[in-house]
Amino acid sequence: MNNVMNRKSTKMLAAAGLALTLAFTTVGAGTINADAAQTTKYVAKPQMVTAKSDVKVRAGESTKSKVLGILKKGEKVYFVKDDYGWSKVTYKGKTGYVGTRYLNIPGKQVDSKKAPVKKATPAKASTKKVTPTKKTTAKAQASKTVTAKTAVNVRASQSKTSKVLGVLKKGEKVTVVKESRGWSQVTYKGKTGYVATQFLSTK
Repeated sequence: MNNVMNRKSTKMLAAAGLALTLAFTTVGAGTINADAAQTTKYVAKPQMVTAKSDVKVRAGESTKSKVLGILKKGEKVYFVKDDYGWSKVTYKGKTGYVGTRYLNIPGKQVDSKKAPVKKATPAKASTKKVTPTKKTTAKAQASKTVTAKTAVNVRASQSKTSKVLGVLKKGEKVTVVKESRGWSQVTYKGKTGYVATQFLSTK
């Protein structure tokens, strides 16, 4: 009777041992597939890093993306940057992505919940400074009627050497649109011209 019990106990222990062995084997094999994103981000400069265990190098930041190859434990790869659990690497001349947890990366971790909040606030402040420009342009375009002090040329641009569009006679009135650097922009016979401001009077 005791022999039968001992045999049963031995078989149960053997079965339990086999189950544990399979469990650990599954976990070990899973390191190649389990490369999902983390909740933290590593802040580290581009450098050579080492793989902690065998891990797949994928074409994108997804466990469903194409596998470019497998990094073996202890193998080195060029690390570019980390994006909350996915590390961008240069693998055999190509850009690939590896689960960050499987790489030895010297750097500081940042909480993913705090990072996006800081980036969102500056956008709101910039939009409030747009409206004042409408008021300034309205004042600049306020026209006025002036009189020529003496006969003066109406030119095509703000230069003494530019083309002459016509001549304002002494006492002739003209509408000034705006003034800039000693020149008055006027409307002359339906065209835009320029007259030296010193030869015009508002009286």
